[in-house]
Amino acid sequence: MSDLAIIPCLNCGVKNRIRSYDPQKIPVCAKCKMKLISEKEHAAFSKFNNNLNQFKDLPDFEVRGKNK
Repeated sequence: MSDLAIIPCLNCGVKNRIRSYDPQKIPVCAKCKMKLISEKEHAAFSKFNNNLNQFKDLPDFEVRGKNK
């Protein structure tokens, strides 16, 4: 994930800027150090990210977006 994400902390309300997401670590609040996402959300996002990485290098057959 290379885009900037802003995740508000549910505990203290600080808006945290997350520039990159490491699937090995759960992001925490910069102020109070509370986890910004739950274990379940983290697992789902990690699985989704792994699936995207598996298919990112497949060749493009240029089938999509062509007008007939």
